[in-house]
Amino acid sequence: MRIGVIGGGISGLTAAYYLQKKGHTCVVLEASDRTGGCIQTEKIDGRLLENGPNSLLFSDDHLSLIKELGLEDQLQEAADVNKDRFILRNGKYNVLPSGPLNFFSNKFFGWNTKLKIITEYFRKNKAKSDNESLYDFFERRFNNEVCDYAVDPFVRGIYAGDPKQLKIKASFPSIYNAEKNHGSIIKGMIQLRKENKANGVAVKRKTAYSFKDGIQTLTNALANKVDVSYNSEVESLTIVDDIFSVKTYNDEFLFDKVIICTPPEATSKIVQFLSPKTAEKLEKVFCPPMCVVHSVFSKEASQNTPVGFGGLNPSVEKTFTAGSIWSSCIFPNRTSNDEVLVTSFVGGAHTPENAKLEEGNIKNSVGNELQSTLGFTDQPVYQKTHKWRKAIPQYDQNILNLWETMEKEPIPNLYYSVNWKDGIAVPDCIEKSKKLVEDQF
Repeated sequence: MRIGVIGGGISGLTAAYYLQKKGHTCVVLEASDRTGGCIQTEKIDGRLLENGPNSLLFSDDHLSLIKELGLEDQLQEAADVNKDRFILRNGKYNVLPSGPLNFFSNKFFGWNTKLKIITEYFRKNKAKSDNESLYDFFERRFNNEVCDYAVDPFVRGIYAGDPKQLKIKASFPSIYNAEKNHGSIIKGMIQLRKENKANGVAVKRKTAYSFKDGIQTLTNALANKVDVSYNSEVESLTIVDDIFSVKTYNDEFLFDKVIICTPPEATSKIVQFLSPKTAEKLEKVFCPPMCVVHSVFSKEASQNTPVGFGGLNPSVEKTFTAGSIWSSCIFPNRTSNDEVLVTSFVGGAHTPENAKLEEGNIKNSVGNELQSTLGFTDQPVYQKTHKWRKAIPQYDQNILNLWETMEKEPIPNLYYSVNWKDGIAVPDCIEKSKKLVEDQF
């Protein structure tokens, strides 16, 4: 059996790796001259810059893959300051409470909000609709303050999204099901923990990691283990006598089964002949533009800056950036000892227009904002930008419509392992591809 994997990002490479482990013949068709997709590490003048994910939350299951690939000595655990997360409020960063005692003593939330959070377990206010937005869901369960200063910034950080547009059952299904099945988020989570313990299911502890040479180390290692056809952009996908014919601009491949691992825009083009309704829905998936800005400051200019994982900016704060990761705090080897590296994110669903500005304007705006919010006493000594024309797929109504259409018109032997369904994070993509191969091949 010959299997085609379309797309050489983390999903496609993982699928191909596990297919080959099971003895299948497969080839990865990658449109560009590199693998990794949104995972992209650059090394410039001794600085390590991540244009995509900056760290990965790995469980023991993921670490087993790292061991198989022989990357254990390359793995790098995040520094302890990774646990400290900051939210901007009234122009200043405040550390989020990290535990029950911290929750009561921390002044980030007012006492009315603290009371709302504590009493959520007992609150009975059912949803008026089965299709709530994230904002409506958390406003109903808590209040506006939780939505504006907790939900909104975290959704900006995870999805680059707008909680008033994203759907709770699509973007956070475990929280949605907890409340739906048990009447309370807290009650549902407690019950799930009890059930897992009774069934002998261990809670998977996750730790933030990277690699000494950046996250692209992982995709490079996977690519070296599988057969990749580079510069093989798919022009059409058709079925002839139960065989998939995949035509690229240079060649034609015949497969018994195909796994698609490409972004919505590319997938729409690929399936337009086989599944026109799905292709139409894929065109409507919103992937807002994003600009990643790396700013390097001298150590002298950072004497009064906070230390932690990074800071998120609620949309109500009206900032230019969505937030920043304090890269050299988490992984000190990202730059030299006399420098500080901050990675900022511009654009997303709230302010897509910002990501489309000229590079010089973006750099100036980011530099000024970091001085104002983080307390740097001078402008950056170095900056680098990377623009993503279409970044993270938004789990909004359009994506729910797409999933419904896909369920109605399945195509035998055609599978999807993509970040626009069932989770966007790199560990999610690894798990989905592995499970797909285990279950279907």
